[in-house]
Amino acid sequence: MYKLSLLLLLSLATAWSAAYTQKTDVASHNDRSSNVYLSTHELPGFRQVYVHTESDVQYYTVFAENLMSEITLEADYPLKVSLDCYHDFQSTLTLTPEGGSIEQRIYVRAFPESIDEFQVAISHQFGADNTIELTTHLESTSSQIPDGYYSTATGSGSELKTQLHHIVKDHNSQSYNSLWTHFETTDATFSGKVWDIYSDIPCQEPPYIFTFGDDQDSGFGGNQEGDVYNREHSMPRSWFGGAVNPMNTDLYHIYPVDKHVNAVRDNYPFGMVDNPTWTSLNGGKLGPNTTGNTYSGTAFEPIDAYKGDLARAFLYMITRYEDRIEDWTYSDEGNQMFDHNTYPGYQEWVIDMFLKWHQNDPVSQKERLRNDLVYQIQGNRNPFVDKPQWVEKIWGDTTLSTGNQPHNHPIKVFPNPADDYVQYSSQYPPHTIELFSWDGRKREIFWDNTTISVKHLPSGVYFLRFKGPGYSVSEKLIIQ
Repeated sequence: MYKLSLLLLLSLATAWSAAYTQKTDVASHNDRSSNVYLSTHELPGFRQVYVHTESDVQYYTVFAENLMSEITLEADYPLKVSLDCYHDFQSTLTLTPEGGSIEQRIYVRAFPESIDEFQVAISHQFGADNTIELTTHLESTSSQIPDGYYSTATGSGSELKTQLHHIVKDHNSQSYNSLWTHFETTDATFSGKVWDIYSDIPCQEPPYIFTFGDDQDSGFGGNQEGDVYNREHSMPRSWFGGAVNPMNTDLYHIYPVDKHVNAVRDNYPFGMVDNPTWTSLNGGKLGPNTTGNTYSGTAFEPIDAYKGDLARAFLYMITRYEDRIEDWTYSDEGNQMFDHNTYPGYQEWVIDMFLKWHQNDPVSQKERLRNDLVYQIQGNRNPFVDKPQWVEKIWGDTTLSTGNQPHNHPIKVFPNPADDYVQYSSQYPPHTIELFSWDGRKREIFWDNTTISVKHLPSGVYFLRFKGPGYSVSEKLIIQ
């Protein structure tokens, strides 16, 4: 089993002696007593980048000693370089030696404004006409969304969500074993390694890197981070009844990740964690949920760089399976996130959190490329990657929610907590009332006009779901 550790590979970045021992493998120039080296002479290809967007980042290191002049970097279009991973990208950059030395990481992104294929370079000029070049390549492309694919998506709120459901449903279901092969295209880094969102650290060397096939889970290992990778259902399959297709093999919510981190995350909901009981090597956190005020149990918080990816995956799932979610056998953990309604689909604290994750972590090149590749496999797309504005248009403009918060069709339930009965009042009387236990099982209820009998039910937490003309609303109910 082979795993490439960048912490070891790039140790040359911390010691000049290591830099010299590797000089046959890197671009270098010796100008009499001056020595300038790059940690590599070629960056992996950036692959496809949508025009008018920016690529994901790559980086390398510039080393110099005994240097009396500045080094000027000039990047061919559409490349730009920066000393900051996220900001201040430009076509030229100047490095000034301190005491004759330079050891500087350079971040590189592509910003194409036209469709083309590019064989490009970054030149490093210094001294008397001395130049070292670092090469790479990429292909810029326009949107890969088929013409007319979203032509029927014309509404907003729950209407738009249902319109998208009809567009993306009925995809080509895959076999569970085929996911291993699909990952090699859908989740490969620029250098062809496993892009593990539970171990990757953008702009830094990850603690370990997995190689496809060699480090694939075979039923052994996983007692510590960095052993093997496996198939992570970001929406745990226990939430929808187990190994049930097509959910069980839907690539839009399944990623190759470290087996140990996957096991620690378990079936817990995603959330925000301030006081973790466990932290992964890339910064993922397990501990009490602190977002919202309705669930304070255990949650898993991924790193910021992948929160938007996971939010959009979860919004896809509640849209793609809009016609199935009422029949899913929810686990206790799933009940912390779902509201048992077609719309909005998740509890209010979850919608609020996903909206923030979506806004703070916009769609990246990785996500766009993955969307295109999964489309080639499954025949459907994640609309919230293609059209990020639809997230706000569906969930951001509505006041519909669960719990005791106001919504478009207010229903008041009282007394709550209850003993023998509860009553409800609503301006728009429901035609159906359903009751679910905390584990998602539907219960028979007895109701007469506006009074609901609950005396036959054991103590606990339940959900009442009211369905009326044009709405479906859930309210939490406690029976003493």
